[in-house]
Amino acid sequence: ATAIKGSQEIDAFIHERITKAGMKPSPEADKRTLIRRVTFDLTGLPPTPAEIDAFISDQSANAYETVVNRLLDSKGYGERQARLWLDVVRYADTNGYERDEFRPLAWQYRDYVVRALNADVPYDQFVLEHLAGDLLPQPRLQPHTGANESILGTGFWFLGEEVHSPVDIRQDECDRMDNRLDVMSKTFLGMTVACARCHDHKFDAISQRDYYALTGFLISSTYRQVPFAALETHRDIATQLAKLRAAEQTRLLQAI
Repeated sequence: ATAIKGSQEIDAFIHERITKAGMKPSPEADKRTLIRRVTFDLTGLPPTPAEIDAFISDQSANAYETVVNRLLDSKGYGERQARLWLDVVRYADTNGYERDEFRPLAWQYRDYVVRALNADVPYDQFVLEHLAGDLLPQPRLQPHTGANESILGTGFWFLGEEVHSPVDIRQDECDRMDNRLDVMSKTFLGMTVACARCHDHKFDAISQRDYYALTGFLISSTYRQVPFAALETHRDIATQLAKLRAAEQTRLLQAI
């Protein structure tokens, strides 16, 4: 297909198909409509009057690219796109069930996702932080505060519905583990493993042994609230104290 003047390369392929179908393309959108569409798409909010006027008055060839780059660099971009990811990992500020009690500090995970998207964190790093962010020997740190960002990714494991005062605590534990595995597999594997809770999966190569091996990984993990903002600082202090103890231990024992 021949490229269409004044459009992107992909538009040539679209134009070829609609021409074969006997259709005509819609007229090119005016600049006011264009900035409104792209601003809603990238931030979920309409452009301000000043932004509209600036775009209309910008007659340069890269005026549209300038608007897109500004929106991608804005905080609103991460907030808009984070909504999609938070739906996938079933984010909520409360525990659900009857009382729907408030879930303290859940917002820390929400803000972590927004920051990660705005910082263009590579997807493989993003996944690693979700699955094992508390075990990384060199976690990703916030550039301005030095706080451990990676550990916040593990918060997604604990966003499921929590039953208060369960009658059967073992049943409740199994249900919570099943919810976590179901979300993890759908989010990161694009498949379900929940069927293997009761039998070997009928359509995928997931056995009950696989399922309960994953469950064991989760049951051996615990939920803790830690001062993540000072976690790395405290780790450094602990390392320094350990070195001092090792260096002075012999002399102190001799003085006793």
